[in-house]
Amino acid sequence: MMKHEFEEKLGNQVTEKEYKDIEFVYTFHPSISNTEGKTQIAQLYKIGGIRLIRDMIPTARKAQELDNKIMAANANLMRLKRQLEMLANGEEESEEIK
Repeated sequence: MMKHEFEEKLGNQVTEKEYKDIEFVYTFHPSISNTEGKTQIAQLYKIGGIRLIRDMIPTARKAQELDNKIMAANANLMRLKRQLEMLANGEEESEEIK
């Protein structure tokens, strides 16, 4: 979501610093919907202002950390599957199995 999109939904302007926090929560907080998120984040701001958004940052950070761990685990899983496939095909392993 772009800053001007948020401000249109809000009917008001926010500072760049505020928008940075809003965008982070919008992107990572697990309670923000993938389909209705723009409307949700604007409603949350209308209800509690930047204080409410900033109170949501620790949960958004934790969700971001977990998402990063999931992506790393998926990448490792793909690497291991490729190694197994290479082993099954009698190919030389270019990486050590970890």
